[in-house]
Amino acid sequence: ANLYQLVIGEVERPLLKNAMDYAGGNKSQAAKILGINRGTLRKKLKFYDLLEE
Repeated sequence: ANLYQLVIGEVERPLLKNAMDYAGGNKSQAAKILGINRGTLRKKLKFYDLLEE
Protein backbone atom coordinates (compact mmCIF):
# COMPACT_ATOMS: atom_id res chain seq x y z
CA ALA A 1 0.00 0.00 0.00
CA ASN A 2 1.19 3.51 -0.66
CA LEU A 3 1.43 6.25 1.95
CA TYR A 4 -1.93 7.78 0.96
CA GLN A 5 -3.75 4.48 1.47
CA LEU A 6 -2.05 3.95 4.83
CA VAL A 7 -3.05 7.40 6.08
CA ILE A 8 -6.64 7.08 4.82
CA GLY A 9 -6.90 3.66 6.45
CA GLU A 10 -5.97 5.12 9.83
CA VAL A 11 -7.90 8.40 9.65
CA GLU A 12 -11.07 7.88 7.62
CA ARG A 13 -12.94 5.37 9.82
CA PRO A 14 -12.69 7.41 13.06
CA LEU A 15 -13.47 10.60 11.12
CA LEU A 16 -16.66 9.06 9.73
CA LYS A 17 -17.64 7.71 13.16
CA ASN A 18 -17.08 11.09 14.82
CA ALA A 19 -19.09 12.91 12.15
CA MET A 20 -21.97 10.45 12.55
CA ASP A 21 -21.86 10.79 16.34
CA TYR A 22 -21.78 14.59 16.10
CA ALA A 23 -24.74 14.54 13.70
CA GLY A 24 -26.69 12.23 15.99
CA GLY A 25 -26.72 9.50 13.35
CA ASN A 26 -28.18 11.79 10.68
CA LYS A 27 -26.42 10.81 7.44
CA SER A 28 -27.43 13.96 5.57
CA GLN A 29 -26.04 16.18 8.33
CA ALA A 30 -22.85 14.11 8.66
CA ALA A 31 -22.28 14.28 4.90
CA LYS A 32 -22.73 18.05 5.00
CA ILE A 33 -20.21 18.35 7.86
CA LEU A 34 -17.70 16.27 5.89
CA GLY A 35 -18.38 18.08 2.62
CA ILE A 36 -19.28 14.90 0.75
CA ASN A 37 -22.35 13.52 -0.96
CA ARG A 38 -24.77 11.48 1.18
CA GLY A 39 -24.39 8.50 -1.18
CA THR A 40 -20.61 8.65 -0.83
CA LEU A 41 -20.96 8.76 2.95
CA ARG A 42 -23.26 5.74 2.89
CA LYS A 43 -20.78 3.80 0.72
CA LYS A 44 -17.91 4.65 3.07
CA LEU A 45 -19.95 3.74 6.16
CA LYS A 46 -20.76 0.38 4.61
CA PHE A 47 -17.09 -0.18 3.69
CA TYR A 48 -15.99 0.46 7.29
CA ASP A 49 -18.93 -1.52 8.73
CA LEU A 50 -20.36 1.61 10.37
CA LEU A 51 -23.69 1.59 8.54
CA GLU A 52 -26.67 1.26 10.86
CA GLU A 53 -29.94 0.64 9.06
